[in-house]
Amino acid sequence: MRQERHFFIALPIPSKDLANLAERLSLPEYFRNVYTLEEYHLTLRFFGPLEEKEQQSWKQQLQQIARMMEPFVLRFNRLITFGRDERPRVVGFGTESEELFQLVEQIDPNSTRPFVPHVTIAKKWRAEAAEWKTSPIRSIEWTVRELVLFEVRPEVSPRYEPVYRIHLGEEE
Repeated sequence: MRQERHFFIALPIPSKDLANLAERLSLPEYFRNVYTLEEYHLTLRFFGPLEEKEQQSWKQQLQQIARMMEPFVLRFNRLITFGRDERPRVVGFGTESEELFQLVEQIDPNSTRPFVPHVTIAKKWRAEAAEWKTSPIRSIEWTVRELVLFEVRPEVSPRYEPVYRIHLGEEE
């Protein structure tokens, strides 16, 4: 029996430079779930289940938002962890930019949760793993060119399937 389909809006970030950096962190030694390059993304809004009518409405809204935004650069310059630093639940590459915060404000203007922009690279700490120590990372840039509505598919790889894509600064 298939679970309800869940959806989210994100920026795909299939950066080989970030993947190479993640590889040097020995993530499989510490985490049960390590993300692949194809799964790298920066979530802007998570929905959970969406009816077909809601999906269509969001596709139209994404068209309007994308039309008003030009591609922009994100600089990933730090590791972000959620949970205890020495045994985090989640680890990702962190970033910030004015354009990113403006985009989130358009997509989720009523959010009450703080937005912590990051690309998750691993999660679910291995109970048997030694304490994790991190060091500073080199800065990596990525040009954001599109918005994507993804469907979560936990039983296959990659776990996230694009349902709708639209390029920034263009009309469909």
